Order: sequence, then C-alpha cells, then structure tokens
Amino acid sequence: MPGRFLVGRALRSGAVAGVVLIYLAMVGMLERFAGLDLVGTVLPLSRLLVVLVPLGGGYVAVRPRIHAGAVQRPTAGRAVATGAGAGAIAGVVAVAWMALVRSIGLEGLRDIFVSVTEEALAVLALGLGPAPGGALLVAVGAAAGAIGGLARHLPRAVVRPAALALATGLLFALLQRIVPTVLFELGLDPSWMYDRVHGGLTYLGAAVVVGVSGAAWWQGGARRGGIERRIREAPPEARRAMGLVGFAALLLVLWVTPQLIGSVLSEIMGTVGVFLLMALGLNIVVGYAGLLDLGYVAFFATGAYTLGLLTGANLVTAFGLVPPALVAHLDFWAAVPLVMLVAAVVGLLIGAPVLRLRGDYLAIVTLGFGEIVRILVTSNWLKPLVGGAQGLRDVTDAAIFGVGFRDPQRFFYLVAAFCVLAVLVSRRLANSRVGRAWNAMREDEQVAEAMGISTTNYKLLAFATGGALGCLSGALFAVKLGTIQPGSFEIPVSITALAIVILGGMGSIPGVVVGALILMGLPGLLAEFEDYRFLMYGAVLIAIMILRPQGLVPNVRRMRELQEEERLQDAWLRAKEERGEAVAAAREEGP
Repeated sequence: MPGRFLVGRALRSGAVAGVVLIYLAMVGMLERFAGLDLVGTVLPLSRLLVVLVPLGGGYVAVRPRIHAGAVQRPTAGRAVATGAGAGAIAGVVAVAWMALVRSIGLEGLRDIFVSVTEEALAVLALGLGPAPGGALLVAVGAAAGAIGGLARHLPRAVVRPAALALATGLLFALLQRIVPTVLFELGLDPSWMYDRVHGGLTYLGAAVVVGVSGAAWWQGGARRGGIERRIREAPPEARRAMGLVGFAALLLVLWVTPQLIGSVLSEIMGTVGVFLLMALGLNIVVGYAGLLDLGYVAFFATGAYTLGLLTGANLVTAFGLVPPALVAHLDFWAAVPLVMLVAAVVGLLIGAPVLRLRGDYLAIVTLGFGEIVRILVTSNWLKPLVGGAQGLRDVTDAAIFGVGFRDPQRFFYLVAAFCVLAVLVSRRLANSRVGRAWNAMREDEQVAEAMGISTTNYKLLAFATGGALGCLSGALFAVKLGTIQPGSFEIPVSITALAIVILGGMGSIPGVVVGALILMGLPGLLAEFEDYRFLMYGAVLIAIMILRPQGLVPNVRRMRELQEEERLQDAWLRAKEERGEAVAAAREEGP
C-alpha cells in the first residue's frame, strides 16, 4: 500500500478511536467499570477498555485495500507503524479532550454531561496526573495499536487461537459470579482461580485459563478440518447416532445446570431462555424469509395476554380482583395450542396488508403494528378484557402433576424444554421444502416468483409460523412473573430480539443461542452492564455490521450470500475505476 494512503487510514481510525474513548468517559462507563476487577487489582474492565479501543483502531487501520482488481496488504513494518500511529492518535485525541475539560472546568461541563467527573478523567489517565497520565495514555495507545496492526498482518492460523484464548480468559473473568459457584457445587476449591476479595481471576487462574484455552483452540483449529471431513464422509447411520449422542449430552447439561448455578443465576438464565425463544421465532421471519419485522413485540404481547385470558387471570380494579369480560379456565398445557393458534392468526392479519412491501417500508409498517398492539392493551376500550394499564394478575404457574414452575430453577426446565422444541422445529423447517422456498425468496423475490414459488403464501406462512413460536415466549414470560403489565411490551423488546438475531447471525440457530447468551446473559450476570444495556446493543450492532455482517456464528448459506454481494460490489468498483482511468487517458491524449 502507498505510504500516504496508510497515513490517512491511521489518522481516520485513530481519530475515531479517540472519540470512542471520550464517549466512554462522558457516559460514565469508564468510572462505572473501574470497580470490576478482571485479573487481580491491576486490570479492571475500565483499564482494559482503554487498551482495547486503540487496539481496535490499529486493527481497522491496516485492513486490506482492493485496488485495480488486486488485494493490497501492507508489509509487516508498515502494518505495525500504521497501527501504532492510529493508537497514538487515539491517545492524543483523548489527552486533548482532557486538557479542554480541565480548562473549561468540571463544574460548568457537568451541567450538561453529568457523568464527567474527576474519577472518569483519572481512569482515562490510567490513574496518574494530567501530564504523566497523558503521556502514558499516548504510549499505551501506540503499543496497543501496533499490536492491532500486527494482528491484522499475521496469518489467521496464529491470530485466531490467540484472540480466542484471550476472549476465553475475558469471559471467565466476567463470569466471576457463576464459575466459582459451579466449582463449589462440584466440590472444587475456586480460591486458586478467583480472588475471594475482589472477585476477578488470580494471576495463576488467568495464566491457566488463557494457556489451556489457547492450546485447545490451536489444536481444535488444526484438527477441525479433519473432524468435519470425517463427519461428512460418515454414513447416515453414524451421523444419526452422533446427533443422538450430542442431543443426549445437551439434555444432560440442561438438567444439571440449575443445580450448579443456584436460584439467582437460574432466574437470569430463565430470562435468557424467554428472549431466546422469541428470537428463534423472529429468526424465521427475518433470517429465513428475509422479512424485516420491527414490531415482533406484538406476538410477545399476544402470547402473554391470550394465555392469561385462557387460564383464568384476574383484572385489578378498585373493588379488588375480578375476572375479565371474557375468560376461560383451561390448564396451561391445554391453553398453549390455542395460544399458538391465536398468534398464527395475528401473524396472518399482520402479514396480509404488507405483502407488497419490502425492506425499509416493511420495517416501518411492522413497527406501526407493534405500537398498535401496545396502545390497544392500554386503552379503555379493551380495559374490561385485558385490564388496561393495570394489566392482569394471578396468571397460572403451568403446574403439571401438582408441580409448579414459578420457582426459578423449575422455570429453567420449562423454558429450556420449549427452547429445545423451538430449535428442533426451526431446524426441520430450514432443511425442508418450505425453508428452501424462504431462502429463495430472501435472496431474490422476483427470481423466486419466476421459478414458481408463491411468495404471497410463503410470506404469510413465515409470519404465522414466526408468530406461533414467538407467542410462546410471551406465554412463558407471563408464567414466570405471574402478572402481565403493558410496560413489558414496548418497542425495545422488538429491538432486543432483532439485535440477538443480527449479533448471532441471521438464519443461524447456534448464532441466535450465542446472541441471546451475550446480550441477555452478560448484562444480567453483571450489574455494571445493566445501566448501559441499550448503549451496548447499539455499539454491538454497529461493530457487527462493519466488521462481521454475517454474525458471530453465521449461517453458511447467508455467509455465502454476503460474500457474493461483496464480490459483486468489488467488481463494480473495479469497473468504475477502470472507466475513470480510461476517461482520464482519453482526455490526456486529446482529440
């Protein structure tokens, strides 16, 4: 790559990384995360963020360049120098901001930005004074950026195991509330691995986790191709047996999980299961059929309220609890099929008016449907039926043979059973004729119609099927709480479900599971993340769209589609450059 081009890359990436550091300080994240120790007392999460941001800037600055039909990569020296420059610029931008804040004065600035405090500035200055802290921040940024640039240059076989090992160590450090509990329940002493006072990993524990996981990822990457090849070449009976063994192992893990993690963490995992179930339903609409639905909360609310009415929930009035105007007293298990049927009908009602819409227009209309449902359940018109703003009380606890599921550990089993069922249904649909029709419709609707696929019928089927699965999450949510409040069915619920699908990978069932664990599990396990849940959602979505649009665990077919789109875009850019060069050459030659 030309040196001037790399300098421009370093300036842009470094400036963006510096703005990110400033933003983290201004919203209070650095100060908030300063008390979350990851390794001993020398590496709190706030300090790790100060290092990771310039590292990411250096990594992005050294991305390959496509020019004249060829992929250009910088040499190792230029990659390190460009990354170091980007990281240093990030530190310079942050230092300049700190100097500006101190010149203005915190008192005047805090009238607008209440989270800008001396503690936040001290964290950004790595615990030192303004001058030495600023110099150290620039030096640390340059070093981190150089590592990021080198990581972009090194072979993938080297970078991937190292990055996964460090990510595994970070995950174990973040799960400092759950891993020690599991080790203690297994009869093991966690004190060698986790600091009892500060909660983070000990130095020995961090070294063991990173070292063992690094070796495992290295060996796994080396043997992965051979294992996958043997699985593909195995006869159908052997593959079926391996699938049954894996399914049995999954059921065993789900069975022992509540006993190992306790009631508090089972409560969090129950919430993860509810949103996972909703995301699996949305994955059918968005991931399989390619229909962008921003009003999926409508099915969530339909499932909750329909279950409450069918199982005998009560209204809250000034005269006490009274039954709704229309109510049945069915058992939970008898009501679930009817709930799914009602949700499927609602899916048809939502899908029918939007058959001719695509893309952004479809998203806007479905967003309107979600708001319509929220307004209806809070209106006085339906208050005799669903209770208005007061909602419903005394929702069934889904008891079977006298055993209820209101307890967090028992509810985990209930939601896990429904999630396993939804996964099996989603997988069968993906590999069926219907799933292939959805995929064809998602890739190119006009071509699918030309091939004889009735896009109208399959769109309606996608809305109905996704609604039938999504309503189960609302029903289980009502069982979990025992009450139904309209405030639980607002637009952020739809955004959360969509973020789970996008983060994991649209059309990928394992990806949806991973997305739910990250976006719902980590904020629930760590109170420090709860205040910044939606801020994290936005940042994660932006990063995924820029760095890995196919998601963390992508669907193979979807990943190929994106790669084909990138190849077509690159070909278009090359043709445009060639036309521009031809025009410039013609002008130079003259008439």
